[in-house]
Amino acid sequence: MAKQATWEDADLLLRFDDLAAREETRKAIDWFRANHLGSEDPNFHPILRDAPEFTYVSRFLELFESMGTLVKLGLLNEELVHERWMTRAIWDFLKPTIDRERRTVHSPTLGENFEWLAERNRTWAEKRTRGRDRASKDASR
Repeated sequence: MAKQATWEDADLLLRFDDLAAREETRKAIDWFRANHLGSEDPNFHPILRDAPEFTYVSRFLELFESMGTLVKLGLLNEELVHERWMTRAIWDFLKPTIDRERRTVHSPTLGENFEWLAERNRTWAEKRTRGRDRASKDASR
C-alpha cells in the first residue's frame, strides 16, 4: 500500500514548484522550446560544459532526478507527485538529449531516477484513464 501523503510531502512538492518557477528555469524551458531540442542529430557531440544548453539540461536533470530519487526512496509521496507533475511528458521531451549525453559522455545512468519516475507516471496515467473510461461506461448504462 502506498504511503499516505503528509504535510511534509506537500511542502517538499511545493519546493520543487518553486525551483521550477525560478526565472532561470523558465529561461531554460523557453530555450528548449525555441531550439526544438531533441530533434538534433543523435550522433552529435556531447554538450560542452560552457554552453548554455549544458546549464539548461543540468537544471532539468537535477530537478527531476532529485524528485525521482526521493519518490523511489519513499521520502516523497508518489501519488502526490503524479497528481502534480506530468514527468512523462517532460522526460519524452528531454529523452533524445539525455540519450545523446548517455552515449557521448559514456554515462549510462544519467537521469535514471528521472526516467524511472517518468515511466511510473506513464503507467499511473494509463491506469487513471482506463478507470475513467470504465466509470464513464458504467454511468451510461
